[in-house]
Amino acid sequence: MRLLVTTFLIFTSTFLYSQSFEVSSFFSDAPKNGKIEGVVLDNEVDNEPLAFATITVKNTDFETNSDLDGSFSFNLKPGNYILEVQFLGYEIIELHNVAVVAGNTLSIKQKLKALTLNTDISQVN
Repeated sequence: MRLLVTTFLIFTSTFLYSQSFEVSSFFSDAPKNGKIEGVVLDNEVDNEPLAFATITVKNTDFETNSDLDGSFSFNLKPGNYILEVQFLGYEIIELHNVAVVAGNTLSIKQKLKALTLNTDISQVN
């Protein structure tokens, strides 16, 4: 009997510890984040990436800067968000109703237009 119990315990422990599993998979109600990834490009100069553009998720504390390739990403809870993309000397863009879905990745490619300066001296008083 002792041999049977010992064999059962060894088999059970070996089986349990050899399996890889995710605890959240046992709970279907466990919240899961979604991801927004994107790239910010210059609309004026052959779609060159804009490094260090600021991307903000409005009404939250989430903000990041694009990297040298113009890329950025956020991990967010499911829901609808407003993204604001800005870069010095370029128009500020707001993207409304950006939908984040649990377990999915949303890809965004945003082109920014350079601001134009009014060089008409006759308008200056």
